[in-house]
This record gives sequence, structure tokens and C-alpha cells, in this order.
Amino acid sequence: MGSKKKIYTVATAHLDTIWSWDFETTVSKYIYNTLVDNFRLFEKYPTYKFNFEGSYRYELMEEYYPEQFKKVKEYVASGRWNVCGSAFENGDTNIPSPEALFRNILIGNSYFEKKFGKKSTDIFLPDCFGFGWALPSIAHHANLKGFTTQKLAWGSAYGTPFDIGKWYGVDGEYIYANLNPHDYYFTLTQLRKWDFVLDKLRENMTLIGHTYFTVSATGAELLMKNRLLM
Repeated sequence: MGSKKKIYTVATAHLDTIWSWDFETTVSKYIYNTLVDNFRLFEKYPTYKFNFEGSYRYELMEEYYPEQFKKVKEYVASGRWNVCGSAFENGDTNIPSPEALFRNILIGNSYFEKKFGKKSTDIFLPDCFGFGWALPSIAHHANLKGFTTQKLAWGSAYGTPFDIGKWYGVDGEYIYANLNPHDYYFTLTQLRKWDFVLDKLRENMTLIGHTYFTVSATGAELLMKNRLLM
């Protein structure tokens, strides 16, 4: 990396299709909020970009909010909204067979390509409990380049092996892995004062995920305001 250090922030949303709420709430509240809150941020902040995972949730958008889905397609085409994660749905990567993992990626990225003319190039699993050794090999042979998780940063029994680096699979193939973007439930509000950010700057590893909104985009707006003040 160059001598001038930079902070790269990634706005994204991790939404369990069903967790501590029912499916109706997912569709009527969380999918809807993810749409309209980000539309508002796009209009207010010209440099704001957003990533969203899981082709199944895009199918829900298309089915229940067709007018808003048209706007998503426009934002994807302009590079403001990015599809990510590659898969149909976030899932366990330990028990399913390699074929099942390949199918999950194939279904997800096939939908993205059909609807948006773009594919995702990463595996995004912020809340998965464990990652099989075969996963980087599977991702590589599915023509993917990267992997990101927040889970090791707060839920690993053995710590985080590295921040950003190469993760090798069983056959010696690798993908680039981002293993320490911090938690997926916090709001990044004070970039220059937070020890976590300063440590990353000292190490010259500065990819940080922020504001995983299942309910609202308030945190994203605070982050954007702070970026504009830097």
C-alpha cells in the first residue's frame, strides 16, 4: 500500500430472513426500510454507496415492492448499489456438501446476472458459525475473489488469524479474505477517535464494515457526516 493511508468503509446490511421476528415482519418492515432508507441516503449524499447480500431478499423486493425494485436496478446500473455475497441465502458452510455450496452460489449469482447484468465476486458471511477448509477452494472455482466475515472478530475461540490476506483452501487455491472488519451491529461515528480504527491505520489495514441496518439507516448517515468532516 502507498505511504498515504486511507480508511475504506463499506456500508452494507446483514438481514436474517427469519430470526427473532417472523417472515411478515421481514417483508413489511426490514426489506422495506432497507430500500427506502438507502434511497434517501443516495439522494442526500452523492458519494454514498451500499452493498446488499442474498438474492432471495432481492426476490422479495421484486415480488412485494416492484416499483422500488426498479429503482434498485437503476442504482445498481449506476454503481451506487452493489450486489454482494454471491449466494441465494446465507447458510452454514460446514455441514452442506461442496455441491450444495456451489449450487447456492450458482442460484444467487444467476439471479443477479439475470436481473442486474452483474454478478457478485465475493462470499459475505457476517454471522456464520464456522468456515470449512474447503470454502476458499469452492469460492475460487466459482470464480469468486473475496471473503468477508465479522464473526471471528467477536466469536472465535482462536482469535483472528489476520486482518486482510490470502485464505488458502484444500487444493492450494486461494481467495482474498477480510477477517476483521469489526462487528456487524455497531455504528461508526468517530473515525479519528476510535482505537479500533487507529490500530488499523497503524497496521495499514483499513477496511471497515459499518452500519448493518435491519431496521434503519441512522448509523449510515452519522458515518457519512463524519466522512464529510474528515
